[in-house]
Amino acid sequence: MLLSPATAVSVSNPDPADITYTATYTPLDGSGSLPAGVSDGAPLASAAGGSRPPGTNFNYHDVTHDECVRHGNSAGKPEWVKNHFALCRRGTVQVVGRDVETGTPVGTLTYVETIIGYAFQGERSVAFDQYFEKIQTTGTIKDSTTFLINRWNQSSANGPILHKGERHGGVTQISGGFRGEVGAAQEDASIKGWKRESMELLTFDEDKASGTGRDKVHKFDFVPATFFIAAGNKNVQLPEPKITVRFDSASYLKYKQGSIFTDIRATMTYDRSNSDVKETAQHIWDAQHRPGTTIPAKTGKRIPGAPSSTPLHRIFYDTRLRDRNRETARAACQAQWPNYSSHGKDCDEYPFSTTKEGAYNANGNFSARALTSRDNQKAGSQLSTWYNDDRILDGDAFYVNVK
Repeated sequence: MLLSPATAVSVSNPDPADITYTATYTPLDGSGSLPAGVSDGAPLASAAGGSRPPGTNFNYHDVTHDECVRHGNSAGKPEWVKNHFALCRRGTVQVVGRDVETGTPVGTLTYVETIIGYAFQGERSVAFDQYFEKIQTTGTIKDSTTFLINRWNQSSANGPILHKGERHGGVTQISGGFRGEVGAAQEDASIKGWKRESMELLTFDEDKASGTGRDKVHKFDFVPATFFIAAGNKNVQLPEPKITVRFDSASYLKYKQGSIFTDIRATMTYDRSNSDVKETAQHIWDAQHRPGTTIPAKTGKRIPGAPSSTPLHRIFYDTRLRDRNRETARAACQAQWPNYSSHGKDCDEYPFSTTKEGAYNANGNFSARALTSRDNQKAGSQLSTWYNDDRILDGDAFYVNVK
């Protein structure tokens, strides 16, 4: 629980060497409001300095600073992952200094930290806007105190510290460094300095040589871990929840390399009100919600892939299985709708032939339906586009939502 200024400061003024510190991180609730006891009087830092670095025309649907403030975190998770390429986190940090003899609080530092993450199509990189806002100090902690030392760790609180130009675990920090590092050229490590310039952009590149498998996949856990430097080596480090990023170099995707945030369900959406794909969308909805009405007939049929069910898994490299899935579905179509192709129809199958759960190994738990060729091909094109846009790799799990 965060201390209020009224309870956090005693009348004593101990020697700095006689103060010990603790630090806590509290995720903000879904409304983005501050926990009880913390003033909201300090102004927000300007968000103008942050945004995705230029260099691509891909439409990412980024998280804006204002959107992050409104949304907060979600569903008990330490961050809100809007999509595979946009992440947001907000939390309150409080450092409390206590008299080592009495245990009485003698000073506090409290601020709100906002992190906005950017993953990429076309490069194995990740970037973060990090804001330090609503900074407040009380008691022995002054604006002139050299206290905030901002660094990030690899994988865990005890992992290597990521510095500019140094490579750890295949990841290199390429941004201009961290404000607040004691001894850094022209850096103001005081709390006053952080109030004046309370945002920085951190960019990391990943070496594809560290990836494994055909797609050169590499997962990396970034851990924001601010250090608070105190007299007498009574330093404290605040490790926060990790942010997991996956890098890959999948040659079969439109963008041959890229990165994504992993803490989100990948979901493809079809809309039954879309005239281009209404037949296919209805077919998938029937398969998910009324499997007993679909072809082939099977008692107790259960078809996966809906958000409330088990996921599908993309297959790319196993071309033989993809062919067998199509052949099995077409045989079901031909049995129910003989010579369907001569009437301008395609055989639509769900789960898709490009999934491990396709017709061949489904033991009858699939649906095949003869649909208008144009509708079916439009739906297939949408799926292919989504595979590319969401960086769905061979073996990746995903769901299909039908509106």
